[in-house]
Amino acid sequence: MTTPSPPPAFLFATRTVARLLFALPFIAAGALHFACGREMAGAFPVPGGAVWVHLTGAAMIAAGVGIATRRLGMWAALGLSLLLLTFIVAVHLPGLAHAATRRVAMGNLIVDTALLGGALTWAGLLASNEQ
Repeated sequence: MTTPSPPPAFLFATRTVARLLFALPFIAAGALHFACGREMAGAFPVPGGAVWVHLTGAAMIAAGVGIATRRLGMWAALGLSLLLLTFIVAVHLPGLAHAATRRVAMGNLIVDTALLGGALTWAGLLASNEQ
């Protein structure tokens, strides 16, 4: 049985670029949660709306930083997965029940499901690096 050769160096650079392209938009989205918190809170009428918007923004920033820097990256990706799953179950699926929000909810459901898959993938990749 032969020992597998290490991957070419460019694959390490590709993984770094891919990790940053995945993480940085979450940092930006989290910052927007703080910059536009009041407007976003109006879109989801729940008690303490702005607090939830700021809390989810902080979670996105923390996850993005963790994934980008690989500091607790696996845990950051798993936390992000949980946050995305919460969005899917608590926001997007209920939005499908109302004709006025059905199209937006469906689009967001598709995007967040894909992002959930990406976050779980990064959790696995980062777990192998943390051992």
